[in-house]
Amino acid sequence: MTDWTLVVIACCWAAWIFYWGIMAFGTKRTAERAGFFGYRLVALGVIAILIAAGRLLGLSAASRAWHTGLALGIATDILALAGAAFSVWARVTLGRNWSAEVTFKEDHELVASGPYALARHPIYTGMLAMMIATAVNYGRAIGLAFLLSLCAAFWWKARAEERMMSRHFADAYGEYRKRVRAIIPFVL
Repeated sequence: MTDWTLVVIACCWAAWIFYWGIMAFGTKRTAERAGFFGYRLVALGVIAILIAAGRLLGLSAASRAWHTGLALGIATDILALAGAAFSVWARVTLGRNWSAEVTFKEDHELVASGPYALARHPIYTGMLAMMIATAVNYGRAIGLAFLLSLCAAFWWKARAEERMMSRHFADAYGEYRKRVRAIIPFVL
């Protein structure tokens, strides 16, 4: 790992968190809320299981899984930048319908344009790309554990969101689900 490539990834995360924090204030009022704890418990459970398994195998959180050379470091920087850009594009497209939690907003609209025409959960797509880049660049066991916990949490949260959207936009969301993949455009 080269230090500056990890700094680029850290800057992507810092800018992303800053943007998300500012944009959180301009959303519509919540009409329905669901699943506040579920995905968080899933993430914590996966982390706990992986840490316990690592200890049984004699691994620590800092155990190096591989060395990240310059070429791989640059590739992970590009992936992190692309993931950040994709998730911000999705957040801008979603507009005032966005929420950090599983919610249905007043006057909620089914957004199926922009990145939502490529993936039903493009914010998760971008965040997962950023986390893959982070884990690969960092090259340690704890990075992989966080990646797996984020995958599990997003799987849980996406299922809750899809149940809510299916209830409120029954026919339209069913058609949307048939057309657009969940996370990886054209694949998954």
